[in-house]
Amino acid sequence: MSFIRSIRFRLSVQYSAVVFGLGGALLGLVYLALQYWFRNQSMNRYVISGEPVIIDGQLVGSIPELTDHDMHMIEVVYNEIVLDEVARFSLFGLLALFLLSLVVGWFMSGRVLKPIDQITTLAREIEASDLSRRIDLSGPDDELGRLGATIDGMLDRLERAFKGQKRFLADTSHDLRTPLAVIRSNVELALDDPSMNEPRWRETGEIVKRNVEKMGEMIDGLLAVARAETANASPTPIDLGALVARKSREYEPVASDAGIEIISAPEQAEVNGVELAVERAFSNLIDNAVKVAPVGSRLTLASGEVDGWAFLAVDDRGPGLSRDRDEMPIGLGLSIVERVAASHGGALASYSGSSGEGTTMVMWMPTGRSDIPHPNYSPLTNV
Repeated sequence: MSFIRSIRFRLSVQYSAVVFGLGGALLGLVYLALQYWFRNQSMNRYVISGEPVIIDGQLVGSIPELTDHDMHMIEVVYNEIVLDEVARFSLFGLLALFLLSLVVGWFMSGRVLKPIDQITTLAREIEASDLSRRIDLSGPDDELGRLGATIDGMLDRLERAFKGQKRFLADTSHDLRTPLAVIRSNVELALDDPSMNEPRWRETGEIVKRNVEKMGEMIDGLLAVARAETANASPTPIDLGALVARKSREYEPVASDAGIEIISAPEQAEVNGVELAVERAFSNLIDNAVKVAPVGSRLTLASGEVDGWAFLAVDDRGPGLSRDRDEMPIGLGLSIVERVAASHGGALASYSGSSGEGTTMVMWMPTGRSDIPHPNYSPLTNV
């Protein structure tokens, strides 16, 4: 039967065996002590032969004269009778103790294992599509309470990872679908139009080329994320200040063409990570900022360290983020930044300006010198 193989039954049997063993040892010691005591006692201390026997004030007889041999035989018989009775009642007591300990052990182990049953029931009910359930054990801070809290913490991390994965897949499919749709529509239009000439073919080819290059950049970003999340790339020290200075020079022509001024504010900060992935993520932040920054505005690129956390930040004067990043797609670019930051033990945070315009996107990464969460404020308030 299944209950015989259960931990509860085994605990009950073990508990009963321990109680039975201790009880048996105790009764055995008592029996041996009584046996020793009886065998070293003499009835002469209690029975004096020849003495009259008076009951209710009347003489009813006298104790017969007994020889030493008779007294010894009576003592032997009496001791054996008493010891046999003690042994018999001890066995009955042990049997009753064993049965009672089984019942008590069954109920006690049931109370102890109840949180485990609760954990098991919840684990069976949890599905990959719904990780919001929690054990939420109540009771003392013991081993089972800490086990429940640990599993709840694991479920929190799994839920965040699952939501991030769903959002990442949605952003990836959305952003890859757009250039594919553009390529397909232009190619079909060119094939179906009999009047297509060389200039129009060249125009179609340029459109296809631009979208293919865009898809290539997306795939490069996905490969960078994959390298950062696997053991294929070994972490190396990354100088974030040097990265900001290099990207500022790289994007100056692009920003100038868009009528934007780039302000570089690199400060010393170093983390261990996959440099290609971090550089790709930082480029994505800059690309997004250049697209939304108004003409004549400034774009600030910065790095630094706050409370043991290193950061890469991009500040623009655009319209700001108006969408809920937890519920709606944010684009493959920011999704890649989130994944790269998470793979390095950090997070992507956004901070809007006081007037609702402008956004500071910050990629926080731990330096390994702090156990506290990353700061919940923009590190560029004084820039």
